[in-house]
Amino acid sequence: MPLADYALIVGINLYPALTSLQGAENDARDFHDWVISPDGGGVASSNATLLVTSNFAPFPSAEDAKPAAHQIEDFFTKVDIAANSNNKEGLGLKAGKRIWLFFSGHGFAPTLDRSAVLLANATSSRVHNVAALLWADRLHEGGWFDDVFLFQDACRSHMADVDLTPPFLRKKVAPLNQVRRRFYAFSAKNRQISKEVPIVGERVQGVFTTTLLQGLKGKARDPHTGALTAAQLKAYLQDNMIKLLPAGDLADDEIAKMPEVVNPDPFDILPPTAAAVSTFPVSVKISQPGGPARIENSAFVAVDSIDPSPAEWQRNLPRGLYKLVVDGLGELLFQVTGATAADGTGKVVDVTI
Repeated sequence: MPLADYALIVGINLYPALTSLQGAENDARDFHDWVISPDGGGVASSNATLLVTSNFAPFPSAEDAKPAAHQIEDFFTKVDIAANSNNKEGLGLKAGKRIWLFFSGHGFAPTLDRSAVLLANATSSRVHNVAALLWADRLHEGGWFDDVFLFQDACRSHMADVDLTPPFLRKKVAPLNQVRRRFYAFSAKNRQISKEVPIVGERVQGVFTTTLLQGLKGKARDPHTGALTAAQLKAYLQDNMIKLLPAGDLADDEIAKMPEVVNPDPFDILPPTAAAVSTFPVSVKISQPGGPARIENSAFVAVDSIDPSPAEWQRNLPRGLYKLVVDGLGELLFQVTGATAADGTGKVVDVTI
C-alpha cells in the first residue's frame, strides 16, 4: 500500500478579541483547492484538512472562537495514528510521503528564528498560537514524512514575552536511510508585516499566497521540462512578491517586500510534465559562412548539418556537450545546460566561430 500525502490548511479572518483580516480565508481556500487538485498537490480530499473561520462562526465569545488548538491537535493526532498504523503494516513509523502545512492569519515572532500564527481565540493577554515552524521541524526531523512543506502567510511582529505552544508529538529520530526534504517559506522576515490587498476586483488576498500559487500553478515551472524545483520556487517567490505591493507600501520598511525562504533541499516539488519540451535554443554565428557545417554530440555523431552555412544558424538541442565543426574554420566545443532566464524563458546558448 503506497504511503499517503496529507495537508493542513488554516485561514483565520475573524479574531473576536483582535483586529480581523479579510484575505486569510481566501488564501486558505485557494491553497486547499490547489493542494487537492490532481494537477496540483494531488492530496486526497479526505487527507486535506481545511480550517477556516466561516466553518465555525458565529462565536458566543472570544474564548469560543475557532479554529483553536483542539482542531489543530486533531489533525496531528490523525498523523500520529497513521504513522503507527503504517508501522504495523511494515511500512516504518511514517505517516505518509508528503505533508503540506499552510497557515494564514495574524502572526508573531518571539525571536529571529521562531515564528507562530495566532489562533482565533487569541486575545491581547492569552496568546493562543500554533508554532508552525516547530511542527514542521518535528515532522521533518522525526521522519514522519519524506517531504515537509510549510507556507506561512502572516506577520512576524516582535513579541519577546510570549512562549510558543510546542508540538505534543514526542521527538523521534528518522532512519539514516530515509531521504527527507523540506521547503519552508514565510511571507515576512522577522519583525516585518505581511500585506493583503485586493488582487482581482474587491477580493482581498495575501500578496505572498497569490505569488506562491502563481508559482505552483506554472509560472515557476521550468518552461522546457515542466518540472518545478525547490530552487525555482524560491527564486520566483523572492523575485515576484514585491510586484503585487501597492506603490505606497514600497517605501515602508516594516512591510515585507521579499519572503523568507529557508534554504531548501534540492528536489523536484512537482515532476516534469508529459508534454514537456526537452530542447533549448542555440544561436550559432559563423564568421565566414558558405561552407559545410555540422553539430556533433558527445558520441561524435552528427545531430544536425547545413550546406552552405549561413551567417546565423538557429537550432534547438537537448542538454549535453556538443562540437560545432565548420569546414575551413575549425571546431568549437559548447554545452547546452538548460538554464532559464529570470522571466522563465530558456536562455539562448550563443556559439560563435
